[in-house]
Amino acid sequence: MTTRASDPARTWTYATAIGFIAFGFRLINVRDLPNDHYMHLAWAQQLLFGELPGRDFVDPGMPLTYLLSALVQVVSPGPFSEAVICCVMIGTAAAVTLVVSAELTGSIVAGVAAAVLEVALYPRLYSYPKILVPAVTLLLIQQYGRRPGRLPLVLMAIWTAIAVLLRHDLGVYAAAGFGTALFWIHWPRWGDLARAVASYATAVIVAMIPYFVFVQWAEGSIEHFHEAVEFARGEAHQRFLTPPTLPFFGDSGTPAAWSAEDSAVLLFYAAHLVAIAALVLLVTSRNAPRGTADQSQRSTGPVVGASLAMLVLYLVVVLRHPIVSRIQDVATLLTILGVWVFAETRRRAADVRVAGSASARRVTACAFAMVVAVAAASAASIWNLGSLTERLRDTRIADGVDVMWRTVEGVRETGTQWPWERFWPAGELPEAIRYLNTCTEPNEAVLLTWAAPEYYFFAKRRFAAGHALFLPPDAFTTRHDQELMLARMRRQRIPIVLINETRRKEFASAYGEVDRYLRQEYVPSGHFEIPEGSDVIIAIRRDLKPERTYGAERWPCGFDKRGKQDGPESGLL
Repeated sequence: MTTRASDPARTWTYATAIGFIAFGFRLINVRDLPNDHYMHLAWAQQLLFGELPGRDFVDPGMPLTYLLSALVQVVSPGPFSEAVICCVMIGTAAAVTLVVSAELTGSIVAGVAAAVLEVALYPRLYSYPKILVPAVTLLLIQQYGRRPGRLPLVLMAIWTAIAVLLRHDLGVYAAAGFGTALFWIHWPRWGDLARAVASYATAVIVAMIPYFVFVQWAEGSIEHFHEAVEFARGEAHQRFLTPPTLPFFGDSGTPAAWSAEDSAVLLFYAAHLVAIAALVLLVTSRNAPRGTADQSQRSTGPVVGASLAMLVLYLVVVLRHPIVSRIQDVATLLTILGVWVFAETRRRAADVRVAGSASARRVTACAFAMVVAVAAASAASIWNLGSLTERLRDTRIADGVDVMWRTVEGVRETGTQWPWERFWPAGELPEAIRYLNTCTEPNEAVLLTWAAPEYYFFAKRRFAAGHALFLPPDAFTTRHDQELMLARMRRQRIPIVLINETRRKEFASAYGEVDRYLRQEYVPSGHFEIPEGSDVIIAIRRDLKPERTYGAERWPCGFDKRGKQDGPESGLL
């Protein structure tokens, strides 16, 4: 096996084909979008209402991600266009993964395997930045490794800035990968290393200056950092305090008891084993024959080292509960590093069979057998976790291109014509969506006291208080944060508040000042139940007078300023 694909044009041809196949596979399997995806769409919609992150609403630290979503919504409103752009990004990541893996292993077959496994893991569509960023990072490292110079460094810096804007922490991981690669390529030439790092860092700063200026103008860097910390606190309960366990061993222990969660947990441990194996192979590469070791380390060392650095960060920071939907976030790094470990172990086993001692042959044979076993178990887990049997059947590929096209057309039609009922993330579209859209004006805002950002997007209304969702009991609960929420609410016209009465105690405990404001300024005027069983109160602002009613429940609808003599006498929430 060679250390570089012999024909780059052929490699990119395969990559383009895989990219189109991945795009089509994901798009034809789109049926709806998960609840979490509508956070991005709610932020995107907020931009389209003319509000700015930081100044008017809390910036989640992924401005470019929801800016891209907003631009797509301008072209074609609705969740289908969002699904299309996400599928494009997933397909692009698969194509780049093939190129990186093929050059890393010297095998087109290995590159195709990495790309196919990445797509088969079936990452959530809104997670495309986590899939795309490491793939492009490694591609740029390969370009720089072949021809170090100023232009490749500038491209690396620009991609780091893009990663920061896609999601702030992704910029850190990309920088860690680039830094590791620069150290590997230039060590021990300390002067060259210092110049390369300084040039890269300077270019990153220059590329980020416009965003730094905007943040300082909109809210200030200190407030921006505070918001980032608060978002991290909101996700802290999802971190792994102890390694996950296989539910299989707590059940009957029969093959039928094996679940998607078992497959996810197995992949969790496989990812850690891949990281350990990659580290061992890098460290022991010095024991290979001199010429082979030098060539291999120059061409693969920077990429493998960068992959390992980023994978460790992903495993520590990105990977969290629920494991069954988060393990897919490591798809790119797991597959690229996994196929390299497989190829490198196979290469060493072949070398030892030719020129090694009997004991060395036994050791390498055992090591390769272990790698094969882990690879087989991982592939089976990917198939099970991704529900590939059902998803391949859902493509309707056996029925012909016409049937596949009609399937996509059906999804497109329901995802572009409001109210996009088919894309509602759970159950039937609630009547409250049509109510909010009918009974409020586009310049008015709505507030929900529980995490349901899809209500804002489907109702086509902006969210109030600067928060697309509240994160009790830990995030944005300080007096400062609540005062900022109240200041925004007082500037906004918010005729309707939907209050999850079943979870009211949790909300009031975390956001006491906001809850007191709602009790003082809003009166209950109706209610409905959501699928999870919670009772939701429809609360109307006291100083607004409904002009009519909506539906059989006669919910208040259309609001004008109420005269003082018309104010309600009671009805505190």
